[in-house]
This record gives sequence, structure tokens and C-alpha cells, in this order.
Amino acid sequence: MNLGEIFNSLSVWEKLASVNMKPSLAYRIMKYMKLVSAEYEIANKQRISLIHEITGTKEGEDAGISPGTPEIEEYSRRYDEIMATESDLEPLGVALEEIVNEVEDKGEVFSVKDFALLGLFFSSEFKDDCDCDNKDDCEEDCNPDNDCDDCEKVS
Repeated sequence: MNLGEIFNSLSVWEKLASVNMKPSLAYRIMKYMKLVSAEYEIANKQRISLIHEITGTKEGEDAGISPGTPEIEEYSRRYDEIMATESDLEPLGVALEEIVNEVEDKGEVFSVKDFALLGLFFSSEFKDDCDCDNKDDCEEDCNPDNDCDDCEKVS
């Protein structure tokens, strides 16, 4: 994942943090959120430094770039480069499906966009990790414990 994906996901992480969940999962989410927040801070500091560099201002001084100027074009180009930088943050060793189930059990509402953003940070323990003989023909994804009694052939 890149810094832009991390930067854009912070609000969804904050939303997820407000969901009551079992303590062991909440603890893992909290620890991982600290890593996500640290990456976010790095990206934000680079963004602020870029603004100061382009505007010729110092940290702590008010700075802004007007739309339609050559400076905004330079800012946009360089900002996009920063956001495209790959992060070394590894996905959390929890299946996204576990998070979906926790959220659903609590009656919380998350959008498709929310889960698309979060999906980058979680593992998927379905079909690709399944050991059943017909995993490529399963209508439903195999469940995480590789118990494929519920698999049905696609007709």
C-alpha cells in the first residue's frame, strides 16, 4: 500500500475505533492503528514541508497556494509523488471478514468505500488459503478454518 492509501484511510480507522469489539481484537486494532497513524503523520509532515518549500515560508508561518498558479501545478505533481510512495506497513494478521462480522454484529454501518479502504490493511483468509479440492469451483468463498462442507459447485 502507498502513503496516499494510508492518508485517505485515517477517518475510517477512527470510525472503526469507535466500534465495541472483543478485547483481543480491539487490542490488535489499537496497536495497528498506532502504526497507521505514524505513517499518516509522516505523509502529512511531507505535505506541509512541500507547501512551505514551494511558498518560501518557514514552518509555523501561514502558507497557502492559490489555485490556477504554476505553484499549485508543482505542488500537485510533487504531492502525487509523495502519496504514491510505497509504505513498508504490512497488513494486520486479521481477516477483513472478521472485522466485517464484528461491525455487523454491533449494528454499525460502514460503506463499501470504507471497507475498500480498510481491505488494504487486512488479510483475506478465504478461497486462496483453502485446502479443499474444489476451491476453484466454489460458489461461496471457503471459510477461514478450511472447512469446506458449505462449498457448492457453480452450476
